[in-house]
Amino acid sequence: MKKFTLLFSFILLISLSFYSCEQSQLESSEPEATDFVESKPMNRITNPDKIRACGEQECFLKAGRNGTNIGTVTVSNDDANLYVTVYSSVGFKTSGEDAPQYLKIWVGAPSDLPTERPPSGHFQFKTDEINTGNDVTYQIPYSELGINPGDQCEPHEFSVIVHVDAGSGDTAYGGCEEFGEPNGPTDKNKWWYYMDYYTQCCECWCSFGFDYQSPEVGKCLSMPFEGENFIFWSDGFNFNDMKDVEYTLPLIVNSTVCEPMNTQGEMVDKLAWEVGSVVIKAYQGDDGKPYFDVIYTLNDEYKGYNIQLDFYNGADRIPEYNLQMQEIIMDDLHMLYQHKLNPGEVRYDEFKGLPWLADGGESKITYFAFHAAIGDCPMPSLQNPM
Repeated sequence: MKKFTLLFSFILLISLSFYSCEQSQLESSEPEATDFVESKPMNRITNPDKIRACGEQECFLKAGRNGTNIGTVTVSNDDANLYVTVYSSVGFKTSGEDAPQYLKIWVGAPSDLPTERPPSGHFQFKTDEINTGNDVTYQIPYSELGINPGDQCEPHEFSVIVHVDAGSGDTAYGGCEEFGEPNGPTDKNKWWYYMDYYTQCCECWCSFGFDYQSPEVGKCLSMPFEGENFIFWSDGFNFNDMKDVEYTLPLIVNSTVCEPMNTQGEMVDKLAWEVGSVVIKAYQGDDGKPYFDVIYTLNDEYKGYNIQLDFYNGADRIPEYNLQMQEIIMDDLHMLYQHKLNPGEVRYDEFKGLPWLADGGESKITYFAFHAAIGDCPMPSLQNPM
C-alpha cells in the first residue's frame, strides 16, 4: 500500500494523471494541581459527517453514582488521524452555572493503561469549552500518537479513556470495559471505563481512463518510479472526428498495463476493473470555436468515499510541470481541471463549455488524460477547481 500510495501521489501531483448521580470530586490527595502531563493538540471537527472512517468502535457513556447510561463514545480513524466522538443525551454541563466544561481524553498503549482512575491532569488531551450541545468530535493527529502517517499501514492498538461532566455535573466516562463499580463496597467514587481500539488501514482506489477498443502504440505512457514502471493513459483526439459525437471511456482502477481487458471487455488476470465512465461531448460554439463537455459517472458502490476528479486537456500529451511546486503549468494550450465530489455523489457534469485546446492546426488535435481518485489516496489542492 505504501509504494502504491507514494506512486499515486507522484503521478497525481507531478505528471497529471496525475492526479473526525454524583458530581465528580477529586480526593485531596490526588495530584491534579501539581502533576500534569503535557496537553497535546486536537482539532474540533465541525462537520463530522465528512470523515471517511476506515475503522470505528462505539461504546457507552455512563455517568453518576449509579453509572447511568447517558450516551455513547465512538473512536474511529482514517489514514492520518484518530477521531473521538462523544454524545451525551443530557448535554455537557457543570453544577456551576458559568463554569467552563472540558472533554478530557487519554490515549496510550494497553500496557500503559492506568490501574487507578487518572486525575484530570493526567489526560494528554483536553478540549476547548463545550458547555452547549449534545455531541462533539475531536481529531487527534497520528503524529501525536507516535505514528508516521507516511509509513506502511499497520494496525495499532490503543486504550482510550474519555471523561467529561454531564447533566448537572455528574462524572461521566466512556468505554466498553469497566474499572471498579459505581456502587461498589469500596472507593465508590473511583469507578471508570475505557475501551481498546485497533486502528484499521484505509482502502484506496486510483482509477485511470482507458480506451480498450483502440489500444494503439503510444497511448499508454510508462513512467519509472521507485524502480518500477507505472503506466497511465493519454490520447490525442481530432475535433473533426469527435464533433457532435458522444465518446465514452471507462475509468479503470489499478491499471498497470495498457490492455487489462480484451476487445470483448473480458478481464485479463484481474489486473484492473472498471469503476465508472467518462463521456466527452465535442461541439462547435456559436462563435465558431471548438468546445467540449466532460461527464464523470462512478459506480454507486463508491458513494460515501472521498472522490476527486481530474483531467488534463492540452496541445501536448504531457504538459510541463514545476517539480518544486508540484504544479502543472497551465497556459492557453494546457489546462488541468479538477473537482471534489460532495459526500454521496458519484456523478459530475459541470465540466462544460471548455475550450478545445489544440496546436492550431487544421486537425485540431488535443490530448486528454482522465483520472479519478477514490478513497483515501493523497489528494493535492485543486489548481483549477470547477
